[in-house]
Amino acid sequence: MSRIVLDAVGGDHAPQETVAGVALALERGFVEPDEVVLTGPEADVRAAADAAGLPSAVSVVDAPDVLTATDSPTDALRKKRRNSIAVGMGLVKAGHASGFVSAGSTGTVVAAATVALRYLEGIRKACIGALIEGERHPFLVLDVGANPQPKPQHLAQFALMGSAYYQCQFQVDAPRVGILNIGSEDKKGSPLVLEARRIMQEMPIAFHGNVEGVEVFSGDCQVVVTDGFSGNVLLKTSEGVAEYLLRTTFQAMAEAGISKEHMQAVQRAVMPRVDFSEYGGALLLGVEGVVTICHGRSRAPAFANALRFAKRAIDGKVNDHIVQAAKVLNLADSAAGHDQSGQPSS
Repeated sequence: MSRIVLDAVGGDHAPQETVAGVALALERGFVEPDEVVLTGPEADVRAAADAAGLPSAVSVVDAPDVLTATDSPTDALRKKRRNSIAVGMGLVKAGHASGFVSAGSTGTVVAAATVALRYLEGIRKACIGALIEGERHPFLVLDVGANPQPKPQHLAQFALMGSAYYQCQFQVDAPRVGILNIGSEDKKGSPLVLEARRIMQEMPIAFHGNVEGVEVFSGDCQVVVTDGFSGNVLLKTSEGVAEYLLRTTFQAMAEAGISKEHMQAVQRAVMPRVDFSEYGGALLLGVEGVVTICHGRSRAPAFANALRFAKRAIDGKVNDHIVQAAKVLNLADSAAGHDQSGQPSS
């Protein structure tokens, strides 16, 4: 059985929206009640769960230390060790669950995961992969925040992990992989991009080459690789542009006298393609466990979809696919820089 831990008190609208997300996931058949574990202050979480009508089979594990917006990842791991993120990650580490979902601090989730969970065999850096709906198909952007200054080998491994994840989630045999760049020409780009591109050309993936920003949404690539700084800017800019265009478009439609019914029909057609809640969250790839990071503004539909995609990644054995691909890749430094426990030495 694939059990998934949900941080019940993570996010701007917790715990009401997190437990409502569980109720929605159960209603839609995404998960079974005994496949969900909630973490947070037990009395508060149980009260919210009861109010949402969750069955008793949805278990609650007490995590009494409450994190605030001012708590750094270091504070969360050292001073508040029994917080909902750390407790949930501990359940995954102990084998009591296979996945973890949270809308709490991204930095704290990444820090807790890399401390508590081992890196996958052959992988040296975890990265965050976000799914975005494009003109032709969904595409995966990674990294979107975990590694602002990666090395070329890390970008190559991001490409490998992204390809394996996309293949599992969408049953695409050979997803096309591109690297974000300022031009399509082979000689363009920073030293980081040029060296990473050279490595990717020799990898067992369907490497497309450079992808310019204007091509990300309309182009041919299903996986777009970049550093965490550029990826985070791309992700948040795309969210902001989408919201701006929606506001502008519907305002213009109203001023043009288009009926409310027609506007609602357009909204129903467009919103699923631009709403971040459609995929629920971004996956932290590279650690032994399926860790999903949700938007802080997430509401019930986002949590429900996050549980759905987490379960799909677990059942699809995405980490097994990554490990097998990493063995084939065998980058020269894939085993370097680790101590005897398998954890990074720096």
